[in-house]
Amino acid sequence: TMMDPPVPTASRNSGRWLLGIAVLAASAWLNGFAAFVSCRPFQAQQGVRQLSVLARQGAASPVARTGQKLIIRLPKAFGFQNASDIPKESVIHPLKSRARDQRKRFWELAKAGHNVSEVFVRYEGKTPWKRIGEIAHSRGDFREAIQCQYNYLIKRSYKLYRKFRYFYPGEYPVQFGYTDTEGKLVPVDDGPLELGTEPAEMKEMLYRSGFFPAEKPRYWRHIQRNLKDKYESKKDFHRKKFWLTRRKFNTRLAAHKWYDPNKYRGRYMQVQKPKRGIVAGTGPSR
Repeated sequence: TMMDPPVPTASRNSGRWLLGIAVLAASAWLNGFAAFVSCRPFQAQQGVRQLSVLARQGAASPVARTGQKLIIRLPKAFGFQNASDIPKESVIHPLKSRARDQRKRFWELAKAGHNVSEVFVRYEGKTPWKRIGEIAHSRGDFREAIQCQYNYLIKRSYKLYRKFRYFYPGEYPVQFGYTDTEGKLVPVDDGPLELGTEPAEMKEMLYRSGFFPAEKPRYWRHIQRNLKDKYESKKDFHRKKFWLTRRKFNTRLAAHKWYDPNKYRGRYMQVQKPKRGIVAGTGPSR
């Protein structure tokens, strides 16, 4: 009898491998699809962050980025505050006051006839009273004027006196004082304002106060500072072109670094008189 030819074993094994790969691929696809359908709208941990990011983009339709997450885009919430309820940045942010602003306010208060007093500083038991300037207050409360301008008074004292700089990092406290109506010194040991003072409250205190700082003796000041104190000079050079007042320095070669002998063409009239329209002396035009 005739028998069928035997099937080779290699073809049987390859068929089984292909069938197994197909089954694995189908199961993986089904698992991914089931996870995509059964996923939650947003997770508790990552959902808030995704919503805040996507709300800025302004979309309102659900989008699935991957097979395991469903991201919902929502518009940004309006909130419960109106534009008038939100405070301005100048009220929230720290103050950026300058010493020249307080000097200007001092002159305004003094011209308006408000109370003015000298202010002094000392280390009790170590130094005598030293004058550091004048303060003004619209209500006559110099204690408040010293407290709100405490930083300016410290800086001016540090600049004026060496003994202040010597004792400042030590254990002795700084003490300020002002003169009352009878000419007596009234010490102030309150120190600066409290740390929790609102910026708006401190701003109002500064508007009610002013400080005009004292200067060092004239022989201890810088020469340019003394020149600016002059009332007048030739063409007001001491204020506009103060380098022209350095007569001795201008005689040196270092004061004329701009000069290049290779580019020198002669004096001004020697260069300009050959040009048309330039008159040299009292003779005819050339």
